[in-house]
Amino acid sequence: MVRLGLADGAVFEGRCEGPWEPREGETVFTTGSTGYPQGLTDPSYRGQILVFAFPLVGQYGVDEDALESLRPQPEAVVVSRVPETGAGRRFREWLRRAGIPLMEGVDTRALVLHLRDRGTLRGRLGDGSLPRSSRFAPDLVASASCAVPETDPGEGPLAAVLDWGVKESILRRLRERGVRVARLPWNASAREVLALRPRGVLLGNGPGDPQDLLSGPVGTVRELLGRVPLFGICLGMQVLALACGAATEKLPFGHRGVNHPVREEATGRTLLTSQNHGYGVVDASAEGAGLTVTFRHLGDGSVEGIASGAYPAWGVQFHPEAAPGPWDGAFLFDRFVASLDEEGRKGAAA
Repeated sequence: MVRLGLADGAVFEGRCEGPWEPREGETVFTTGSTGYPQGLTDPSYRGQILVFAFPLVGQYGVDEDALESLRPQPEAVVVSRVPETGAGRRFREWLRRAGIPLMEGVDTRALVLHLRDRGTLRGRLGDGSLPRSSRFAPDLVASASCAVPETDPGEGPLAAVLDWGVKESILRRLRERGVRVARLPWNASAREVLALRPRGVLLGNGPGDPQDLLSGPVGTVRELLGRVPLFGICLGMQVLALACGAATEKLPFGHRGVNHPVREEATGRTLLTSQNHGYGVVDASAEGAGLTVTFRHLGDGSVEGIASGAYPAWGVQFHPEAAPGPWDGAFLFDRFVASLDEEGRKGAAA
């Protein structure tokens, strides 16, 4: 018997096959019914215990050509049931090889309802004892980032990507549009970014609390404001907001799933989006930082997009690359590429 102990004293029971060690992390849930290989390899889940609300996980194995990073990212995975099929066995083996405990046979409906009502809680998978720490490890982003710069060869407009745990699908969406990608480590300076002469900079997603990045990446982005177009996704939007002078906050239980509706404020149209974040921009802080709210969540009204009134800089809290999820926001990559083209025309005219 394995127990998941939560910070408020609640305990949920299940089982783990094979050898495993106790794991601790922020306990979060996702409502997606498909796309679990992409979700599990999203670096934004680093340092978390991931609970699947959908009762059956592992039903189609793992397509290793469609992953978002090289390995599963959560500290542990909690599910109701994995099918006793070849696909289910391959799913279990994939997590086992990565050293990720898989807790099965859990009443995930009760667990998700508990987290929904009590908010996100720290958890410890083991004997039922309470978690020993109260926050993320400070090196989460560093551990999710590339170690050295990587630049695509060939022709085409160059976009720098600040890698704080960026998903592979974000890079794919840029390359599909003819963009060359220069992927830079999490602690790259503004000078290092500008030395590449990029036409624009994409601020990628990643794990943890954006406040932990105040001493490095936030300052880097602040120096880049007005120098090149900036496009932030998820954590990247939060860092952009902090760089502009806005504030961020922890959401009660975050948005994680593939069917979150958001409204584009300028047009009134609704998009279905894929989301994976536990922090957001404080609504009341946006105007004072010179930011316009461009998208809002239709469930709780939270900020889902911002744009600077002073600089070519904007971001969204959701994932326009999907993977998994709907493609309603894919046009945002076209907007970013258009800004690269505009920057190229300015350079040619100078």
